[in-house]
Amino acid sequence: MDCAELSIAVEKLIGVPRLTLRGHLDGWHDQAMAGVFAGFQEQGTTSLVLDIAGLSFNGVNGATSMVNALRKLGPDMAVHVVASGLSARLLQTAQLGSAVRLYSSTNELAEYISPSSQDLTSRWAPENSDDQEMPLAA
Repeated sequence: MDCAELSIAVEKLIGVPRLTLRGHLDGWHDQAMAGVFAGFQEQGTTSLVLDIAGLSFNGVNGATSMVNALRKLGPDMAVHVVASGLSARLLQTAQLGSAVRLYSSTNELAEYISPSSQDLTSRWAPENSDDQEMPLAA
């Protein structure tokens, strides 16, 4: 999907959905992003890789759109964000919570994800746990 100078691509990275945003993000792109994120939520996605290493924010409105979109995802979805430079610094200062993890490159993320690991989620419970209602991991 292309929206002005914003490019959105969806693929998989070691079995986990990967959303790649490239180009320039402006405040008016928030509806396109919200629609894509809502699609993942409707499908029951519990883990998502968001690659914004090639994305720049067009002013405060673009940055605010990204932060608000990540906050709306909530704790039910673990979001593994690949970001660099100004984008990474902005997201670090936004204090998005434990469900959003930042990585400086896809290589760093690949070291964290391995084909033998279980799905990356914002919740963790041992396989043999009898507890049905585990609190979110800190």
